[in-house]
Amino acid sequence: MNKHVSILLTVAVAAIFLTALSSNAVSYTLKIHGNANMDESINDEDLTYLEKLIKGEVEKTEFSDANNDDVVDENDIEQIKKIIAGDEEFLVVRDDAGRTVRVDEPIDSFVYHGHNIFVYETLRAIGVSNKIVGVNSDYVTPGLSRYSETYFPELLSVENLGGLQAINYEVINNIKPDLIITDYLEYYDPTKTPDFPTIALDVNITNPKEATMRYGYIFGEVSKAEEYVSWMNDQEKKISEKVESIPESKRVSVYVCVGLPDVSTSKYSTPSKKHHYCQEVRNAGGIPINDEIDIKGISVDVDAEWIVSRNPQVILLSTNQMVGYDAHDSKEVAEYINAFLQKPELATVDAVKNKRVYMISHAFLKCGGASGLLCSLYYAKWLYPDLFADMDAQAIHQEYVSKFQHLDIDVNKCIMAYPLTA
Repeated sequence: MNKHVSILLTVAVAAIFLTALSSNAVSYTLKIHGNANMDESINDEDLTYLEKLIKGEVEKTEFSDANNDDVVDENDIEQIKKIIAGDEEFLVVRDDAGRTVRVDEPIDSFVYHGHNIFVYETLRAIGVSNKIVGVNSDYVTPGLSRYSETYFPELLSVENLGGLQAINYEVINNIKPDLIITDYLEYYDPTKTPDFPTIALDVNITNPKEATMRYGYIFGEVSKAEEYVSWMNDQEKKISEKVESIPESKRVSVYVCVGLPDVSTSKYSTPSKKHHYCQEVRNAGGIPINDEIDIKGISVDVDAEWIVSRNPQVILLSTNQMVGYDAHDSKEVAEYINAFLQKPELATVDAVKNKRVYMISHAFLKCGGASGLLCSLYYAKWLYPDLFADMDAQAIHQEYVSKFQHLDIDVNKCIMAYPLTA
C-alpha cells in the first residue's frame, strides 16, 4: 500500500445552497482543513485565528485542525503556513459526500469518473488537464452523450475506465493515479481502489466557485482558480445588474423542456422547479412556468394542454444532436424548430405564434458551472434582446473557450444556440 492510501471518513452533511446570480460576490466556506476562520481562502487571517484559538480566545471551528490529528496546536500553524506558501506535503479536504480525505501533494496524475462535464471543464480551466490519465467511457466513445472530438480532444488518448455504472477498477489500479475524482460516488466504490485517495467533488450551478477553489488548492493552482472565479464573478455581475432592472410585471414567462420532444408527440417532459434547468432561466430574468411543479425527481411528463393553459412567451429546447461544438450546419436544427412551430396543439401559445422557440446545446445544461453562466447569457439575449444588446454572448463564450478551456475552437463556426438573435 503506497503513501496515497490515507482516506479518513467522517460523518457530515454537505451544505448546498441554490443561489441565483447576484451582483455581490457569493459567500462560501472553503472546505479545506486550515481554513480556520471559515471564509473563502486560507491566508494570514487563518494564522491569526489559530493563534487566538490556541490561547482560548476563540472557538474551535470545523476546519481549524489543519492536519486533522484531533489536536489544535503549533503543528496546525505550520501546516497553514505551508498551505499559504504552496509547499504543503498533504492537504485534508472535505468532499461533497461529507468525507474527510487526505491527499498527498503534489498531484501529478488523476482519473475522472464523471457524469458532469463541468468538473472536467473546471480542471481544464485551472490548467491541470495534462494530468488526466483516465476517464469513463461517456467521454471517449463515439455516440455517447458527452463524447466530442472537438471539445474533448485530449481525452481520446487517455485510458477508458468503463461506464459510469460499470467501472473497470483493474484499469485504475494499474494506472496508479495520485488522485481519483468522482462526481457520482454512488456509482464508485473507493474500497476497490484502496491505494489511492478518492474525492467526491462536483461542480454545478450551486457551487462553481467554492468547488473551483477547492480544486485550485488540491492541484496547487490557487492563482489560476482565483482568476477563473474572478472572471465568473464579473460576467455574473454584468448579467445580474441588467436582470435586476426588469420589473416583475415585465418578466418573460418561459417553458423549458427536458430533452427534445418528437415533433409528432403531444407529451412533453417538464423539470421540477428545483431543477437547474429552471434556475438558469431565473438567472436570465425569466419566469419558468415549471415553478408550480415540485417533485423529488428530475421531471414529469405533461400534455400540450398544460403548456397551452400557461401560455409561455418563450419555449426553450435542448439536445445533444443538431447543436453543439461538433455541429456546424444549422439546416437540421432550423428544420426541427420550423416543424415544432407547426404543431397544431401549440398553435395558440404566444411563444409559437411569435416564433420565440429556441434551441441550445445540452452541453450548457448538464448542471451549471461557467457553462451554466453562458447558458443564462444566451437565454437573456433571447428573452430581453434590447436590454442585452451590448453583451456579445458569442464573444464572451469565445473568451471562455480560448482563455479558460485552452482550445483552438472558433465558436462562431459552431451551432451552440439557434437562432443567435431573437
